[in-house]
Amino acid sequence: MTTTTLNPNDPLYHLPTAQIVHLRTLFYTQLSLGKIKPLVLPSAFFGTLFLPLLYLSIPHKSRPWLYSLRWVVAFLIVYIDYTLLLTTSGSNVAIGYAVGLIACHGTVWGLTLVLFTRPQWDAARVVRDGETGGYTWEFYPEEGSWWKRVGWAGDLLLNFRGAGWNYAVSTIPSPPFPTAGGGQGQTVEMGRMEKVTRQGYWVCETGREFVRDRLWQVGWSWVVIDVWTTFGRADPYIVLGPEYVHSSHWKINSLPPALEGVPMGVVSLGRSILGITGVAAGLFYFHSIYQLVNYCVLGKGGLDLLGVQGELWQYPSLFGGFHMVKEKGLAGFWGAWWHQSFRRGFAAAGEWVFDVVATGETVPALRVRDTNGEVNGKGYDNDKERRAKKPTRAKTVVTVLIAFFLSGLMHACGGLTSMSPTTKFWTPIMFFATQGVGVLVQGFVCQYFRGFIERNFSTRWRRVGNLVVVAVWLQWTGWGLVDDMSRAGIWLFEPVPFSPVRWLVKILGYGDMLGGNNGNVWRLDEEYGLRWWWGPEGRWWESGIRL
Repeated sequence: MTTTTLNPNDPLYHLPTAQIVHLRTLFYTQLSLGKIKPLVLPSAFFGTLFLPLLYLSIPHKSRPWLYSLRWVVAFLIVYIDYTLLLTTSGSNVAIGYAVGLIACHGTVWGLTLVLFTRPQWDAARVVRDGETGGYTWEFYPEEGSWWKRVGWAGDLLLNFRGAGWNYAVSTIPSPPFPTAGGGQGQTVEMGRMEKVTRQGYWVCETGREFVRDRLWQVGWSWVVIDVWTTFGRADPYIVLGPEYVHSSHWKINSLPPALEGVPMGVVSLGRSILGITGVAAGLFYFHSIYQLVNYCVLGKGGLDLLGVQGELWQYPSLFGGFHMVKEKGLAGFWGAWWHQSFRRGFAAAGEWVFDVVATGETVPALRVRDTNGEVNGKGYDNDKERRAKKPTRAKTVVTVLIAFFLSGLMHACGGLTSMSPTTKFWTPIMFFATQGVGVLVQGFVCQYFRGFIERNFSTRWRRVGNLVVVAVWLQWTGWGLVDDMSRAGIWLFEPVPFSPVRWLVKILGYGDMLGGNNGNVWRLDEEYGLRWWWGPEGRWWESGIRL
């Protein structure tokens, strides 16, 4: 049997470990000079969580002066998160990257709930009636206690996809929304809630089914991540990004033996597949663990501390059905199959911008569907007709382009807050912008030539065509994201604490092929733990739990 062994004298052998040490050294050097701060709880989340929570917990429906202060609150959210973006990173590569995601999405989501929508007028969540035990819709509890309003606003802030709310993204299972003008306490028709949506998102019906499915997702994603990190890091591109061929720091002049002689087109395709596989496996892994903890520990399967939020139907699947990619192409890939965690905020921003430009109206609209699936203008005066209209083609185009731009901006911010000096801010933005363009162009072409396509191509071949378009488009544009994630060092993160694959490779006697410390079976070190951080120069408000 032929194996590929890295020479211990070759820089490739020690490259993953050396790059981790290099990035951590950069962080601690900047930290000692006072040029950067670590991510610390709770201070780092003041702009993304606590400020909007405080504002939304104070009733302002009958206080126009207080509602007008939303502009001040919005400015403070942007300022605080922008400061976080420019001053904070982490010695752990994942934390460093996450800072940018938190700052950017925290800003968009905070503005969505404070500026782009009016939750105190429009938003409602499902709760249990204390007397009957049935489900009812709870709009903003204006007359409720402080803690009741905080609980309502906190649930709103932490529920990105909107499960159990009347602003839920349309892809996940939800009960019919409350009717316009129906008021507080409307009965929730849980019997009409579908278990599987047409986009393929689904909820489990029993706790046993839920635990089995999420443990399975943790298991297979663990294996995929383990194989990925064990062997993928032999490619210097995965460790350093495309600039490895020009790296004066590491003196990397060639690919590992296994890739020598392989056509670069094949290598590029393999890297793209590695990239999307790594991201998807990581999302499945952490999301499944999160849902298991919520349900089995805090929810109905454990301590039952979350109320309705701890019930099974509140935990839909992360991804939709792949059939949507075959049916809809790029629109199905991004708008249905891929996770919809950030869709609500990105779409709301685009809708609001269009309304401001087209009508000059800065009072936001939340498109709330009632029990008949119609859009209503609940809570607004004198403009119901305008807000009840279906989106125009122009509004759809603007909303799609802004949503994808914001997604690119969020990932670009992740590269910005990483410790790597080689990240390029524009490439993730370019990648997601081209996805939006691709969605719109494919949709326009298919609509314009619909008759011709349906007459000359069977359903099977139309599906094949959609898959080809998606594969070619992602391969052609994917470098914009994968390159920068590699530059940022995100693939050096260790999601799993123990590596069965490395253990097995060593047992079989092939440990030398792994390279340096990349062959260690136990993957976590001190940089993966929590510790207490004291704010420098007596700034107590910056003290807290360092991530």
